[in-house]
Amino acid sequence: MDIGKSFTYVFEDQKWITKVLIGGAILFVGILFSWLIAIPLLAALALVLGYTLTVTKNAAEGSATPLPEWGEMGNLFMKGLYALIGIVIYFLPAILLGCCIGLFAAIGGSAAGAAGQNNGGNAIGGGLGIVVLCLQCLISLYSLIAGLTLYAPLTRFAMSANQLSIFWDFRGNLDFITKNLANYVIALLISIVAGFIGSLGIILCGVGLPFTTFWAYLVGAHIFGQLWRQSQGQTATSVAP
Repeated sequence: MDIGKSFTYVFEDQKWITKVLIGGAILFVGILFSWLIAIPLLAALALVLGYTLTVTKNAAEGSATPLPEWGEMGNLFMKGLYALIGIVIYFLPAILLGCCIGLFAAIGGSAAGAAGQNNGGNAIGGGLGIVVLCLQCLISLYSLIAGLTLYAPLTRFAMSANQLSIFWDFRGNLDFITKNLANYVIALLISIVAGFIGSLGIILCGVGLPFTTFWAYLVGAHIFGQLWRQSQGQTATSVAP
């Protein structure tokens, strides 16, 4: 994989300034109006995610200019929306465990209040406290594993026709990671480094953060596109006809 290319390919596109400005502006507007039941933020995330998944597909296919045009926003939005649904499905066990914690907390509060400040109430509260602590540990563990492996279904989804079943194809995702373990770890680290660099946009009074964050997304999209291309036995530098 060409690591340097992932950081520089954006600037090789003749329209990179316009494309990055549009992506950053979409994120900026989504964040700015996120107080409206989070709908603008979700719409912005869907658009940006659809765009970055298209970058992954273009890079995987060896396109000389992986950055797509923003013209077909409907297609980008739908691809990103499907991917967001897939991400929710992927993290569903952690979400359900979180709901269980809320339920146990409510039950514990009601039971402790009914029993009063006596040994019975303390025993109920202590028992439920242990259960909640165990559930919190499970949530943290699953979230960590899911976060580290999420790029596998996202990359496979980028190469599909919006096939949601990829997100619960745990065996397929695990096979993709294990067969490309070294390159997957490298790509993951590159995405983390790009994310750190992108976070430096907060220096510009916070206004630059959506734009540098969008650039970081593009870096991660390209490196995982390269990973897919190499996993299929193709070189990262060859260009599709």
